[in-house]
Amino acid sequence: MDPKDEIKEKLDIVTVVGEYLELKPAGMNGFRALCPFHHEKSPSFHVSSDRQIFHCFGCGEGGDIFTFVQKMEGMDFSEALMHLGKKAGVEIKRFSTTEGNVKQRMMLIHELATSFYKKVLASSTGSQVARDYLANRGITSELIERFGIGFAPDDWSVLSDALLKRGFSETELVQAGLSLKKKSGSGVIDRFRARVMIPLRDQHGNTVGFTGRILPGADVQQGKYMNSPETPVYHKGRLVYGLDLAKRAIKDQKCVIVMEGNLDVVASNKIGVQNIVASSGTALTQEQLELLKRYTDTVVFCFDRDAAGLTAAKKGVTIARSLGFDCRAISLPSDVKDPDDLVQKNPEQWKTLSQTSVPFMQYLFDRTLSDRDISNVDHKRLISQELLPAIAEIFDVVEREHWLAKLASLLNIELGILRTAISPKQEQKKTTPNTNSVHPIKLGKKEQVALVLIGGMLNDEENKEHVRTELRQIPIEHVDIGNLYKFVEDAYTSDIEMAKTSTFFASTRNLLINDPLKEHLLSLLDQSSLMAEQTFENLSPSARLTQLNILLEILRTTDRQEKRSVLAQKLRQAEDAGDAEAVKKLLSELN
Repeated sequence: MDPKDEIKEKLDIVTVVGEYLELKPAGMNGFRALCPFHHEKSPSFHVSSDRQIFHCFGCGEGGDIFTFVQKMEGMDFSEALMHLGKKAGVEIKRFSTTEGNVKQRMMLIHELATSFYKKVLASSTGSQVARDYLANRGITSELIERFGIGFAPDDWSVLSDALLKRGFSETELVQAGLSLKKKSGSGVIDRFRARVMIPLRDQHGNTVGFTGRILPGADVQQGKYMNSPETPVYHKGRLVYGLDLAKRAIKDQKCVIVMEGNLDVVASNKIGVQNIVASSGTALTQEQLELLKRYTDTVVFCFDRDAAGLTAAKKGVTIARSLGFDCRAISLPSDVKDPDDLVQKNPEQWKTLSQTSVPFMQYLFDRTLSDRDISNVDHKRLISQELLPAIAEIFDVVEREHWLAKLASLLNIELGILRTAISPKQEQKKTTPNTNSVHPIKLGKKEQVALVLIGGMLNDEENKEHVRTELRQIPIEHVDIGNLYKFVEDAYTSDIEMAKTSTFFASTRNLLINDPLKEHLLSLLDQSSLMAEQTFENLSPSARLTQLNILLEILRTTDRQEKRSVLAQKLRQAEDAGDAEAVKKLLSELN
């Protein structure tokens, strides 16, 4: 069996999509959710268990299990095949493309490096100081295993030598960011030495890079932390540390808590708070937030109390708001510097704080007013300069007015004056086009009815011959829908040759996928099948036939009305022109 078909047999699209989205039942075998591919408030994203497809009636995105994973993960088909094959336990041959082979080699190098560093930490006599350091921070053996923490020995080339013996080239080791070319002579040396090694893993749990932390008392000339450079598999602006382990907790808690440091995440996991990820000391990028949006609509910022932490949080909030996130924050006690510090001092307090976030604007108000005197005009100006731009970013008018009113009351300034101060920015937001927005093709009533009838042919074994016979006598003027009907009808005539194990819908869909000239009709095919599934659900065969006949009559009536309208217009033109022969002919046609 083809690996793609084997994966489809073993994995249910509802289960896979449910790992990303909160699905709610919609009928007997259907589910719906808010679409992850465009911003919406009412769910128009549908998943069919029977058809094993998804389709959004809002933006038009649709496809099968592979299409969904490709769109959600930014993968090409080969990568999605490998990913789903691993999940289904189906062996897939290595990528055949050059780029794919490079990525696979990079992944393998990092997998071997992770095992090497873990073994060094666990058993090397020279790693005792690292083991003591981790123990003093409360990082248990269980946490070390969970996060894959290891230790890079204080040796010039021990890892590089081990990987070279495994058949990797010096060029590959340098490209992977684990080795450096020697400054003089030939050969390579290890990039990381005498550091606690924290694997950087993507959302699937694949190690793609490392963060190395020096031990207390070591020379800090090389920096307290050292990260892998950008490589074919590691892009700092895309990776969210800890997401591979936090996904389930994020869905359960319906929010993600974002911290700065990787070890903050480890510390929080120690006491069971697991919906935690790290931005690795920088403000979140749009790519990182888009990745988090797959799992939740609420992001909670818990950055360090210093000015740099607040700046990073504000930058992240600006992007998060533009993506439709509900932005919240956790305020740390004044006597702790970061979440890790709080976990060490008062773990129960951290558990409580993790459940009691406040709106980010409330947090920003508290931080801004904490050391300011609102009776001082200079302080008033600084407060307004700090808070007004943040309020102007809020899209929801009710929330924006709430914070404007609060600021006006605090500063004893008329609300209208503050509203005027931010109005230029609001107008800019209204007029700036959203290049990421999706504009689906709007279908009229006639086109929608035609799609439901085509879906009836695809889904209804008992009535598809009747629909085919009747529908072929009614012209379908919409080009793509007409072409879709013709394709489905052609597939119907050859369906007796199909394998009996395949449904008419499945066999038609496979034919369409394998026809490069018609593949663009795939979304319409899925849409028609899902529309029919929803229309005829729970109806008996006779009731379905009655409903199909009603729809066919609607199509005929609409077609007659359109023809009458055209003839009536021509008749008026002929009468105005005094063309008696044409008038007679058109009256005959109209009658």
